[in-house]
Amino acid sequence: MKWVRDGKPDPADQSEGPGDGASGQARKARLAWQSAALVVLLASTWLIVQASLRGASTATVSAGRTGFTVLGLLALTWWSASRTAPAGKEHSVAAPRPRYRWWQVAILALTGVTAYTLLSTLAISLAGPALPALGMSLTPAVVLLAEGVTARKCPPVRTIVGTVIAVAGAVLYAVPRLAGNLGQQVALGSLVAVAALFSMAFYGIYFERVNRGYRGAMAPRILPIFAVGTIPLALWALVAGGEAGWAALGMLALLGIVVYVPAYLLQHRILLVGGPSYSALLGLAVSPLVGAGSAMLHLAGAPTPMQIAAMAVTIAGMAVVMRSKLATSEADATR
Repeated sequence: MKWVRDGKPDPADQSEGPGDGASGQARKARLAWQSAALVVLLASTWLIVQASLRGASTATVSAGRTGFTVLGLLALTWWSASRTAPAGKEHSVAAPRPRYRWWQVAILALTGVTAYTLLSTLAISLAGPALPALGMSLTPAVVLLAEGVTARKCPPVRTIVGTVIAVAGAVLYAVPRLAGNLGQQVALGSLVAVAALFSMAFYGIYFERVNRGYRGAMAPRILPIFAVGTIPLALWALVAGGEAGWAALGMLALLGIVVYVPAYLLQHRILLVGGPSYSALLGLAVSPLVGAGSAMLHLAGAPTPMQIAAMAVTIAGMAVVMRSKLATSEADATR
């Protein structure tokens, strides 16, 4: 569905439907580069969060990263609206966008912003960036199972096989990291990361259901979710009396505006185009990148041969699912 402004298509509508004239190859290429960019951005967030925690409390980092994200989304929404307003028609009214119900915003904000941000940041502070990221390697399996149950339909066999292979590789990658690192903080951090897993899994499925068919600009669509979700985090930071140095604030601004804003825009677009299970599968590539990045920054040891082999297994499984999804995307474009 395309939105109309004054009898013409709204330029803010970033539709990716089959009727927009894009070829199947262009759709495949777009989804592929968006997927790769999302993986790189998500991996960088774990490393920047760990660096930020050296100069600020967990509460401050949790509130700061989402607060700067909201500022970035607000600026982007305002800029997009000012660009698309026709000259001399500043007071024209565009066709109304579908609106959230208040309880939908509350659920999305609580699960996808408040709970996930708090839990993931706490997990990193307890166990560092590598193990919590690896603890979330079961997300694609959880989401795929939930999708099948809610849709009352078995996923394609290739998707199931590819997901199992990719998850197995991610688990194998985690094994060498467990040796000698099973202290109380690491164990607790892993449990908190699992809680973050279920929070984000629910959010992805629910966001896709609520926004199914939406093809408009993404920034104004996710802005209310992040704005509401930031409120409890800001209250937590205020009560905790957390402080942050200028260096930590600078990293939080970089994290929220430069990294998280494009990451969330890509993530939510992929959620609607590729589906929750495909979006969750991309997260499996984050763990190897986090491990390699941690080693380069001397935050952790270099990957072992077993971990390198596990990376190859994960990539192979992801390739199976991605090939299936891209083929489906191309088939949909030709209908």
